[in-house]
Amino acid sequence: MPLTAVLLAFASAVIHALWNVMLKRTRDLDSASAGVFAVSILLSAAAIPFIPGKAFAGAPAVFWGLAAGVCEGGYFVGLVRSLEKAPLGWSYSWMRGSSIAFLWPVSVLFLAESFHWTSLVCVLVVCTGLGFLGSTSGQGRNRGALPWALLTGIFIAGYSLFYKLSLAHGAHPLALYSLSMAVGLPIQTIVRIRRRGPAAFRVLPEEPGLVLMAGFLCALSFSLFLVALSMAGAAAVATIRNTSVAFTVVFSLALGERPGARQWIGVVLVTLGAMGLGWK
Repeated sequence: MPLTAVLLAFASAVIHALWNVMLKRTRDLDSASAGVFAVSILLSAAAIPFIPGKAFAGAPAVFWGLAAGVCEGGYFVGLVRSLEKAPLGWSYSWMRGSSIAFLWPVSVLFLAESFHWTSLVCVLVVCTGLGFLGSTSGQGRNRGALPWALLTGIFIAGYSLFYKLSLAHGAHPLALYSLSMAVGLPIQTIVRIRRRGPAAFRVLPEEPGLVLMAGFLCALSFSLFLVALSMAGAAAVATIRNTSVAFTVVFSLALGERPGARQWIGVVLVTLGAMGLGWK
């Protein structure tokens, strides 16, 4: 795996953890997530005129980009539902861990991604670390939290695969992200309208500055992820990016949280496993 792809994936993970911590801090997660979604698509769309060459090389690139957008819409819906029902650390551990379990078999079998025994060891180390994180931070979750977290994991695996297929057919990362967000935002909006009625049109909550910054970081995180994805296999890049769970635990210190010993063990295992995949 190219070193540049590894560094980009790690950078994406750090930034991804930052904007998720910001989102969790808002009082109205539903409205805040819509604001983050809207800001990120506006920023990415504004940068499209500066893209050299074609945004999409052909119809297959557009098709897979649309499919990724459907999964992005599902991801944002599932993310909000999961965070409403359980703590961030617990929810994200299950989302990201399950996405790894879904992504690797499909990526190896259908995208011909290389997989060796060392890869298996690294993936197991990451999943073990996520297990430590998820087993210690679920206080206060209700019975509906786990199904939403697992469903969100499926969406994460889905958009990772579809992004990879679109990039392989000649999509530009920034244009691809803009297209997927343009598909995902209406999906999230429809779900919000069904849940909240007219209140769904309230996009910016009480913390507009926080939402604007989170939206910028969201767009930056996904853009770096897509550039890394264009250089290496979907499963390997996505697994490294899932270290965002570990970074979230670290950032929680600034919020006054005090992670326990098991959580720190999880952080170490997730980081070592992801570094092992990148070192191969």
